[in-house]
Amino acid sequence: MIRVGVFGGSGYAGGELLRYLLGHPDVDLRFVTSRSSAGTPIAAQLPNLAGFTSLAFTDPLQADVRVVDAAFMALEHNASQDVVPALLAANPALKIVDLAGDFRTPDPAGYERCYGRVHSAAGLLPRFVYGFTEAARDRVRGAQLVANPGCFATSLLLGLWPLKEAGLLAGTVAATGITGSTGAGVKLTETTHHPHRATNVRAYKALAHQHMLEVHHFLGTTDSQLLFVPQSGPFARGIFTTFVFPGLDAAALGRAYAEAYRDAPFVKVVKGSPELRLVQDTPFGIVGWDGRADAACGFAAIDNLAKGAATQAIQNFNLMCGLAEQAGLRHAGGFV
Repeated sequence: MIRVGVFGGSGYAGGELLRYLLGHPDVDLRFVTSRSSAGTPIAAQLPNLAGFTSLAFTDPLQADVRVVDAAFMALEHNASQDVVPALLAANPALKIVDLAGDFRTPDPAGYERCYGRVHSAAGLLPRFVYGFTEAARDRVRGAQLVANPGCFATSLLLGLWPLKEAGLLAGTVAATGITGSTGAGVKLTETTHHPHRATNVRAYKALAHQHMLEVHHFLGTTDSQLLFVPQSGPFARGIFTTFVFPGLDAAALGRAYAEAYRDAPFVKVVKGSPELRLVQDTPFGIVGWDGRADAACGFAAIDNLAKGAATQAIQNFNLMCGLAEQAGLRHAGGFV
């Protein structure tokens, strides 16, 4: 059994991590931290976990990483960089999967531009492997430190990375992605308030989303080559991203997707549009393709809390620890 701790377990992504980790056959969950809920039983804060754990949330200052082999960081952006150095000082062999944006690129200047603060642990940036699992499986396997991709970044890379691999990523690509309200986190804001969201769609951070920093770094693209507009949608979970590829034969796009994800246990390829409902509450992503000989469309559907966060983190954890990639993650979604 691999001893595991979770930092930041009371948010949406942290709660999703716990749901899967508590059913993982190779995980011994030792502690879960929450500054705001320290001392509260986990099942009181997350009633869906009643009967699955008797643990209470721990104050992060009292969490002892010397008693665990691996830690998941599910803290808000800009927070894990202030915590990770102390964890590694206390346990130099500790394996870490960070779900926040703090360690996704070795570019402290870009980080400051996109996240609004000077990076406090820039020396650690080159040590982190970027964990877009389907493309980085060999690098993640056996790694000590992994930065989990962002949710929008995951959906974008699912649709774009196969083109890079096939030598077809050229010219200007336009993409839109619509996300559920859980993507904004557990704290209530005006844009996640139900009356504002339930029957509404709005764009935000047009051509300026912070996840583009990691997407461009991974793909080697620029702002002028990849134009992305995120949107907020009237549902809780999921991301549906649409790509337009002028001049690309749709059949070639389909072949590139099929080849890239031939052996990917958590990515399905379909002709036509995926359905978001079929990936909600699952660790799977669905990639689709359609179009004509002179222009193609791609589609990517994921659950932002699962494939876009927690279950991709567990995929990476499994590989880091020498486990089967699918361990603890064989979970089909509902049909309706």
